[in-house]
Amino acid sequence: MADLGKELAEQQLFWKTLFEEKKLAPKLALLATVHVDGITYDDIPQYGQVHVLVQSASTLGDNFMSDTFTVSARLQRRYTTKTYRTFAKVLPSNLLLRQAAYESHTHHHEMHMYLHFFGLLREMHVGKTITLDVPDIYYVNIEEIVQDKTDGSGTCILLEDLSSQGYCMSDKFGGADYRHCHMALTSLAHYHALTLNAVRKWQDPSTGELSNLPHSAKFITQEKTIYELSAVQIAKDFSKRLIEFTQDVKRPDLAEWLQKLMDDRLSEVVLVDTVQSCGPLACILHGDFWNNNMLFKYADEAQQGGSESTDNIPVSLKLIDFQLSRVGHPVTDILYFMYASAKPEVRQHHMQGLLRHYFDTLTADLQLFGVALHYYTWQDFLNDYKKRSLMALFFGGLIMSMGLAKAVVSTMQHLDEEEHLKEPISKGTVNEGEKQEDEFSGKSASFEETLKNMMTSHELNDNPILADRLLKLITEVHSLHNSS
Repeated sequence: MADLGKELAEQQLFWKTLFEEKKLAPKLALLATVHVDGITYDDIPQYGQVHVLVQSASTLGDNFMSDTFTVSARLQRRYTTKTYRTFAKVLPSNLLLRQAAYESHTHHHEMHMYLHFFGLLREMHVGKTITLDVPDIYYVNIEEIVQDKTDGSGTCILLEDLSSQGYCMSDKFGGADYRHCHMALTSLAHYHALTLNAVRKWQDPSTGELSNLPHSAKFITQEKTIYELSAVQIAKDFSKRLIEFTQDVKRPDLAEWLQKLMDDRLSEVVLVDTVQSCGPLACILHGDFWNNNMLFKYADEAQQGGSESTDNIPVSLKLIDFQLSRVGHPVTDILYFMYASAKPEVRQHHMQGLLRHYFDTLTADLQLFGVALHYYTWQDFLNDYKKRSLMALFFGGLIMSMGLAKAVVSTMQHLDEEEHLKEPISKGTVNEGEKQEDEFSGKSASFEETLKNMMTSHELNDNPILADRLLKLITEVHSLHNSS
């Protein structure tokens, strides 16, 4: 364990040195596309000769709020050679997405999660057998956008490179099968148990408020995420698309039901939680828990890279992309994933069983921590599942549509080309000396507008796979709320 800690510290120091001395973050895209054989540095004497190779790790559509790269560094000094690898996230090169990500502080929030929150969780649960399935953090940097001076390209998050260990994304187009859903919900239950225990310790028993948060975790309540501040507008915008879709597929009954939800039950559709509203299961959500934000390792590593083989059996998982983490009820994460990512037939045949597996895993973990649920039962959990299914329909359906519709990517590329032709804008920038922390609200007009552009980039009925999965989802939630 001590050796692992020493190795982590060595990697953290190396990546900090390399990225700060060579100002590497703004150069990653160039190194990945032009210097495809890498670049060598001979002027970092403590590390000898350093050969750096950068490769793109994802494309637009896999990740909207970041551009990602894998970076390997071969350190050669006398007769010894050592190789370090990292996964790097920077602000998007797409100007509209960059503005949206910067204004909404998604990278700031994720840095706090890795640097502070996960460290607190590990300290609180030393010696426990429950794992926190997240990658190690190596280095972070924030470069504020200052008019006529900096453009934010120095912002970066460097994480453990999981791809070199055999981890990869699952097939988002085919959807998650039973095995993937089972593993995802197992890992999620462990994560929720860890954060629920932390929330209990940080709560003031007399008020129920998170009054005892450590200073490094205060961002959880002080920084609102884009979901908390834009959820109502997002739901209203996407509801129009869903209503049009149900009309196109000749389901006026579903169109009428969706319209009534927005007209009469908006407060049930958009739930912005507090510790009190979540009851005894209040925890810190992942917040954006779907296929693209988890990496699986498989029994047969030769089948990595999106193979659709039925023999592709997941054996472990890592959670990534904690940009929307917030106080919430566990069912919010569960249904977001099951509605956005699971195959419809998995929900049809295994939903109750998977929910039960999650609930049993969570409660078993909480027993290890000595945490009581205050008479909260399995039936209460099912009631919360039904209650929160309306919200999950809209937000899980939205994520599904953006992940499956290729027109979203082409539209964002086209809008980016148009943006490059315009005069430079100062929107969202600050002057030197201004304290953004005091002004940040989490509300981003750019994010809302960009998301709206994504929604309107395609007809939901144009893509047969999306249309089939979306109609089955709407029908499923409609039946849940209209069955006797």
